[in-house]
Amino acid sequence: MKDLHYYLTNPFDDPKISMAELLAFSTDHLQRISANNPGGIFIPRLAATTTALTGVGNAFMDDETKLGLRKAQKLVKDNYRIALPKSVGKLAVAVEAKFGEGSAEFVECFPHGRTVFSNCPDDEVANNLQTLINGVTNHQAQLDAQVVPDATALLAGWNAAYAPSETSAGAKTTTQAAKNAARSALQRELFKNLLTIALNFPRQPDQLDIYMQPSLLADHPQQTTPKPTPLPPPGP
Repeated sequence: MKDLHYYLTNPFDDPKISMAELLAFSTDHLQRISANNPGGIFIPRLAATTTALTGVGNAFMDDETKLGLRKAQKLVKDNYRIALPKSVGKLAVAVEAKFGEGSAEFVECFPHGRTVFSNCPDDEVANNLQTLINGVTNHQAQLDAQVVPDATALLAGWNAAYAPSETSAGAKTTTQAAKNAARSALQRELFKNLLTIALNFPRQPDQLDIYMQPSLLADHPQQTTPKPTPLPPPGP
């Protein structure tokens, strides 16, 4: 039997993992949990990991790091936006099943219909989600108990994905201790994500490949291109 202590060791604390490798892995991982988030199970993890990754970006002011971080944050936001209508649709079905789509209660929750979550500008998403939250909260006694928490989680997840993609931190002097703390915080959130995957998919190790790409943490020695074989001299 494998020593159970092994499973409480954070593999992302390995000092052999370079900062570049950790960032590449983290940005790829964020995109994966954002795009594959059944039932919103990773919404809290998405928010916490995005915050930690932003903290790393603030501490490490290298231009390449910041560029990669901005691209990753935008992609996370875009992926969340793509998945949002489907998540909202589940709440719409719950409201419709109880009151009917043409009811006053449904219109209170969805005054602009469901398609607004696909068509509205990014800066209007939060307001539309808050309107939904207000509506289902007013009728939570008649609705399934999970409807209000799910609606609230959608807004929290959107804020976590949207805000970092719209803002960039100004340059500042950062101590080595602050850099170490930022990196440690990111490593801790990644470990929590790994445990969350294990909790939601017990005895399904293949699921890890959907959410994490461990090869991004491995050293990749440069490959030398072999010299081409010289052509034979032309005949007479």
